[in-house]
Amino acid sequence: MAKRNYLVEGLSGAGKSSVYQELIRRGYKAISTDRAWKCYPDPDAAHSMWHEQRAVGELESPEPDVLFVCGSSGNRDRFLPYFTKVFNLRIDDDTMRRRLQERTNNDYGKEPEEVELMLGLNRSDEKPAGAIDVDATQPLDRVVDEVLRLANCKTVASDSTLTPWSRRGAAIGRSFVISESALGTLRGTPDDFWDVLGRETITRVEYSWSGHVLTTLLRYLEEQGIDLVHSDHDEPAPEGSVLVLTSDHRERYWARLEPSEFDGAVLRRYYEELNETGARDVGYAMLDGIAFFRDTLAPLDSATVAVLILG
Repeated sequence: MAKRNYLVEGLSGAGKSSVYQELIRRGYKAISTDRAWKCYPDPDAAHSMWHEQRAVGELESPEPDVLFVCGSSGNRDRFLPYFTKVFNLRIDDDTMRRRLQERTNNDYGKEPEEVELMLGLNRSDEKPAGAIDVDATQPLDRVVDEVLRLANCKTVASDSTLTPWSRRGAAIGRSFVISESALGTLRGTPDDFWDVLGRETITRVEYSWSGHVLTTLLRYLEEQGIDLVHSDHDEPAPEGSVLVLTSDHRERYWARLEPSEFDGAVLRRYYEELNETGARDVGYAMLDGIAFFRDTLAPLDSATVAVLILG
């Protein structure tokens, strides 16, 4: 079968990240360009670009048979010939305002001028040439159903068909950025723990693959001199595997956690050797895990910490 690449586009707040996570949950291979391809060739540039070598390498690769790419960039049009179809997630102005205000995984759109810029682009019907509109005001499952229908793809209906590294459920990585002063209030019952996180979270980042991949990746990174496991803070959770990351981790490791500097094939071999199993597409999951750790560290300063939950 010839490879098919599909681009899922849209303005800020349209739901690209949510569609990406849902596609993975259903067993498809997907890339979040904000994590895997984003770069800033010009330090003063206002807009990010796609890392050309990494993007072309993924888009020209014969595997997997179907790949969904979720995101946009300043050099997006350069890559449009690689895509079988382009889907544009469309939302109305009220939905855009609400989503930009409520989202916790991205600060863009919190300032009035940013909102007005996005609304202006929305009204001008900004999208790639030839893109197919998808009504993204619908519930997420219906949005993804429509994307899959337009892509002539079937939904993966059973977890039994999914690989261990793409299996979802309880084993998901989540990070919650909170003030350091609130860290001590997390101790207590599980209900207290989650109540405090819900109340104190400033920014939240989710990892959409198996938490088992993250534990393997943490070991790999530690062997490379990137130690995210040890901290000056004790684990605050009454249950589960929890790490506390600080501004010290950010200062030491943020610049080194650039996904484009890692080789997916090397990560795959490490996973296979450590876990003694074949894992053809696990490189995607591990690169996304590196981006997850980088995104978790990005907002930290001397007054905040990240509570990272595995599983």
